[in-house]
Amino acid sequence: MSENNQKPTRQELHGNHKRNNLLVVLGVIAAAFLGLVLLYNIFYGNDEEPSVAADNQTNSQNMIITESDDSSKKSSSAEESSEKEKKEEKDTETETEEVPSTDENVTKAYTGDWEPTGTTQTGEHTTTDFSDGSADRNEIKQAVAAATGISADNMIEWWIGNAGAQQVTATVSDTQKETIARVQLKWVDGEGWQVMLVEELDEIPNN
Repeated sequence: MSENNQKPTRQELHGNHKRNNLLVVLGVIAAAFLGLVLLYNIFYGNDEEPSVAADNQTNSQNMIITESDDSSKKSSSAEESSEKEKKEEKDTETETEEVPSTDENVTKAYTGDWEPTGTTQTGEHTTTDFSDGSADRNEIKQAVAAATGISADNMIEWWIGNAGAQQVTATVSDTQKETIARVQLKWVDGEGWQVMLVEELDEIPNN
């Protein structure tokens, strides 16, 4: 019998079996690794970009809602402010009636239902204190400002003088001398100075 037809020994068969088992194990490990990589890509590989896109879309929607809410709040606030201004303007409106005047320097004369502006003075008011900074001068200025629309801070007092019992005449203008007015006032006990007549003048008179 020739050497080529000899049967493999038990040791050779055992070695071949171990080598085959090792190849199978390596194949299983490689397949498991590839499977894990594939599963990772399926579940996690594509999640990041859609998640970012979804977050951006959510943020955009939230921004739109927030901007809409802010716009509504601003609009509501503006409407409330406008209504408040209209109410205040209506509350401060005074009905006036134009009256004739023979003074050529008077461009317009009118009376109105002005209320006394209030007073800090107590007791009987027998005389008017015309000195600068006195309660009478300050309260006369406030009453004149309310009737003429010339603010006290922008007012020049050209003349403040006696016009009879508990009555005064005030000639004023704004600092630009664009609005000139002569105002007649009377004292109301416990309530202060009340405007009776306003005359708009063409120029500052020489009192």
